[in-house]
Amino acid sequence: MFDAFYMEKIFNVPRYIFMSENFKLVLLNQCIADVEQKIEEVFKGINQAQESIESDTKSSAGDKFETSREMIQQDLNRYHEQLDKAKRDLSILQRLDVNSISDTVQLGSLVRTDMASYFIAVSLGRTLIEDKSVMVISSFSPIGRLLLGASVNALINFNGKDQVVLEII
Repeated sequence: MFDAFYMEKIFNVPRYIFMSENFKLVLLNQCIADVEQKIEEVFKGINQAQESIESDTKSSAGDKFETSREMIQQDLNRYHEQLDKAKRDLSILQRLDVNSISDTVQLGSLVRTDMASYFIAVSLGRTLIEDKSVMVISSFSPIGRLLLGASVNALINFNGKDQVVLEII
């Protein structure tokens, strides 16, 4: 397999893209802040829905009242599901050790391939840290499952495209 120096020359990708020593900590803190913001937004939705239920008064159109109340209850149920997921995500993020370094990709790894950079944590999507784009993904996502256990120079195929693992932090 190719070494990182060779990959740098072939793909014109610098070996050490994560310049600052605390890049992983900054990334983790941004993820935590994003999930905390999501929790706050969900709480606002729950409060609004509960206020709607409380302010709804039964009118002469009983079926309309019940339908409205049921729709609000469905919204509340969705908000509670989102809240549970966000709390689980926050718990996972808070348990990650950013100082942990492994030869293989694991939960909490920051992985750079020749095509993208990934943070194996929870599904949050693309984030920008220090002008660098990082995909924050779950270990249960399709690409996360492919990356788990991979080591530097490993070749993975995702969506018909090969990617080489260049760096694991």
